[in-house]
Amino acid sequence: MLLIRTLASTGLFMAIWSVMNAQSTTKSAAFDVASVRPNTTGVNSSSINRSGGRITLENTSLRECIAFAYGIADGRDYELSGPDWLDGKKFDIAAIFPPETSRDRVREMLRALLAERFGLKTHTENKKLQSYALVIAKRGPKLQAGVAGSDGAFTYAEDHVTVRAFSLQGFADRLSGPVFKLDRPVVDMTGIKGVYDFTLNWAPDGALADGHSGASIFTALKEQLGLKLEARKIVFKIVVVDHVDKDPSIN
Repeated sequence: MLLIRTLASTGLFMAIWSVMNAQSTTKSAAFDVASVRPNTTGVNSSSINRSGGRITLENTSLRECIAFAYGIADGRDYELSGPDWLDGKKFDIAAIFPPETSRDRVREMLRALLAERFGLKTHTENKKLQSYALVIAKRGPKLQAGVAGSDGAFTYAEDHVTVRAFSLQGFADRLSGPVFKLDRPVVDMTGIKGVYDFTLNWAPDGALADGHSGASIFTALKEQLGLKLEARKIVFKIVVVDHVDKDPSIN
């Protein structure tokens, strides 16, 4: 008791307790079993799948792994800042955990695994970026309701996309991606809830496949969906990679 009182009086007790608690938290966030191996197949496709108490990341870059671990959705790559080589080497990761584990807990376990095997260190910061706000056009939205609870689908071709059971937030995330070539983040500010079905036709480079001129993405959104993009500066929370090793430690 005397020792504890002495440590507490000097502040050392709280420091020791904080270290022990951090170690306990890190340990509890670990997968039961995990494997990390380089993928040298050379294929372009990658996948992240969870089934029960197992998650597999196949042929994924470190950027994809980190983005998934921090809950950064498809199309929101701007929320992760790191070295260009993160897109280079590909890896296969397989891990096992209790089947009842929540999605957020699995992401936490993956962050712990990346820290252990790749020495990943990050911090977050707020950054103002040139962006687009997706808002309702003057004449109102032209949207067809989708089936709530069904799996969303997003398919694209050279000059159109087809969306099924997609929220406008999810659609805005996709607008931020390479398909639409906007080169800016897009944020849903319509305030519209629910999921919707639609096909959007536009000319990515100002011309359709048959050589005729077509609508820009800005015109297509307004005329076909009753939505529009407004240029704004928006503050985002960015995950910044401070350190990460190119090769994982041995399993």
